[in-house]
Amino acid sequence: MENKTTKIIDTHTHLPGTSFGGKPKPTAALREEFETEGLSAAWIMTTDGLLLDPEKHNDILAMEVAPHRDFFVPFCTVNPHRGAKAAIGELERCVSDLKMRGLKFHPWLQAFWLTHPAVVPILQRAGELGLPVLFHDGTPPYSTPLQIAAAAEKAPDTIIILGHSGLEDLYNDAILACLRHPNIYLCLCGPSVRYMQEIFQRCPIEKLLFGSDGGFFPGVVKAGIIKTSATGVSHDILQKVFYQNPQKILPITA
Repeated sequence: MENKTTKIIDTHTHLPGTSFGGKPKPTAALREEFETEGLSAAWIMTTDGLLLDPEKHNDILAMEVAPHRDFFVPFCTVNPHRGAKAAIGELERCVSDLKMRGLKFHPWLQAFWLTHPAVVPILQRAGELGLPVLFHDGTPPYSTPLQIAAAAEKAPDTIIILGHSGLEDLYNDAILACLRHPNIYLCLCGPSVRYMQEIFQRCPIEKLLFGSDGGFFPGVVKAGIIKTSATGVSHDILQKVFYQNPQKILPITA
């Protein structure tokens, strides 16, 4: 269907880094690319910080987006392997000093189980700080939707977002997690149109968010918008998923 929406917030983008064969890009150029592809704003996360020094790359992300806080909403990351106290200390620094507004976890790349003793305290503190937590999900053995849901259940006041809605193989588990747990939301970054249609049919629309994985390659954002629109849902539903739902979680402010 034709996309008639005028505002789109992408809740799953990345600052290009050197990881995964990427090439850094000036933030102004990245913003121009995203706006050209149809975005009004973007939640943005580090890539290098997931594999390298998270503190250093949290600082880099905050510095890069500083002139563009009317468009980019930065998410930090922390390392659970350093223990709850150190990870929470970095989380608090990112909020107080860097004005980060969310937390990104990638258990598969960061190599931690959801049963790691630091995970739940970090999630609970994130909720106390008003930060949503976006997880990479859909790739066993570390990042299945129901593993994340088990941890989310212990942090009921924290918004937990499954960043890929289970991808292709585990989308049904993502649906179950969303239905069972009031604090679990789904980012529609990954499933096919067919599976997205089922997600739209079964899950509360208010808990669905648009995401593209933008930042890795040009055209990714536009492709995500086209794919989400191709589900055939109404303009009103698309406007909730594209803009109203993420705006309720993290209002875009200059």
